[in-house]
Amino acid sequence: MKLTDEQVIDKSAKWVVSFFIASAGLWLLAAALLAYIAAAKLTDPFFLSSFEYFTYGKVKIAQANAFVYGWGGNSIFAISIWIIARLSQAEVRGRVLLITSGVLWNLGITFGLLGILDGHMNSHEMLEMPNEVWPLLFISYAIITCLIIVVHRSRKYPDTIAPQWFILAAILWFPALFLIAWNGLEINPSPGTVQSVLSMWFGQNLIWLWLTPFALGVAYYIIPSIIGKPIDKYYLAIFGFWCIATLAPWSVVHHLEGGPVPMWIPAIGTVMSIAMIFPIAVASTNFHATAFKDIDKVWSSLPLRFVIFGTLSYTISSYIGVIFSLPSVAKLTQFSIINEFHFNQRVYGFFSMIVFGAVYHMLPKITGKEITKSAKSFHFWTSALGVMMLLLAYLIGGLTHGVLAQQPALDWTNSVIASIQPYFLITEISFIILGFSQLVFVINIWKVLVPNPFENTGRSKKFVSKASTV
Repeated sequence: MKLTDEQVIDKSAKWVVSFFIASAGLWLLAAALLAYIAAAKLTDPFFLSSFEYFTYGKVKIAQANAFVYGWGGNSIFAISIWIIARLSQAEVRGRVLLITSGVLWNLGITFGLLGILDGHMNSHEMLEMPNEVWPLLFISYAIITCLIIVVHRSRKYPDTIAPQWFILAAILWFPALFLIAWNGLEINPSPGTVQSVLSMWFGQNLIWLWLTPFALGVAYYIIPSIIGKPIDKYYLAIFGFWCIATLAPWSVVHHLEGGPVPMWIPAIGTVMSIAMIFPIAVASTNFHATAFKDIDKVWSSLPLRFVIFGTLSYTISSYIGVIFSLPSVAKLTQFSIINEFHFNQRVYGFFSMIVFGAVYHMLPKITGKEITKSAKSFHFWTSALGVMMLLLAYLIGGLTHGVLAQQPALDWTNSVIASIQPYFLITEISFIILGFSQLVFVINIWKVLVPNPFENTGRSKKFVSKASTV
């Protein structure tokens, strides 16, 4: 039987996408283990205390880097390649070079995390890996990005749509952010306070201009693909895109409220954070007005359920972030554990949930194997439970921490730390649930990625021929 155009594209992307998804899954498990160790140390400071490689500071930084660069980077490569190829109606090119660059990317992260655990790290936010690994990471990333651009440039139709804007912008913004930060921090070090501002600016924008627009682009692709209806009020998407591009880079500096920087810097951040209401509202309108037109399909389609959970998490927590950017509120929360709420909401509640949905949507199309509904459903409910427990613990615990810390008359150990200790215990339990959930996810994807010699190949071929070409 002659393959359709979509099946030819999926075939060209199969091994590349499978490699990056398999790699992402392994990094997800590594990050889950490190997250649990870090959380356990907050409830029991003597946990693994005899191992100098597992001090809290090292493990916490290694976990963030493993999650963002390992899980996040490989997921972005895999899904970007597939969606851009599908939308361009062009086959994936340079497959050997893509996999080779992916191997170098993962080797660089491995050496970087070992360097962090060994104590050889930088002090810059999300640039903590040793200097020696960054040229390797940058070169491998540049090669992968160029090959994705080649596929996009080969598209059959000149017009582009929202998923392409957000995904391509995300993969291009990362090297731009890195070069700006690396120049100001390592090549031509900026004076004094500017380094602290630049370091924070890079770390926060890695979330806002790399992970966030990518996840939004995936949502713009997955939601109409599964529902079978165009995005509601699609004309607003271009406005939302340019709002994120212009406002997000400057909104992040509100985190410097109360720090040793000129007051106009956090003031600009506050203004831009308030203005972020517009792109948040646009995304919410586009996604949820479309999805809730057919709520039965949202509930019955597990990939779509993951994506909608992620978009709802993005909307709600982003509005909370706007409130926390106000100076009167920031005075209470700025130096509390509320910052953990912001990070974990972005990487777990928003980015990861959308990636889970995208992987479950595309894997059957490129492998011809379907993951059982019960396995995906179990993964969804354990993920949702773990995420909600984690975020509520950091949110309520952060507010409690911030309020008590403003009362100097209180005994710090007996009052402040004792009051937030139960929330640390909840976060530890949450990371156990999330770790188990992520193990289920990795088992799910590896079962369809790794060939089974006892499998009925005729059945798989039959499934491929009937696979949806959406």
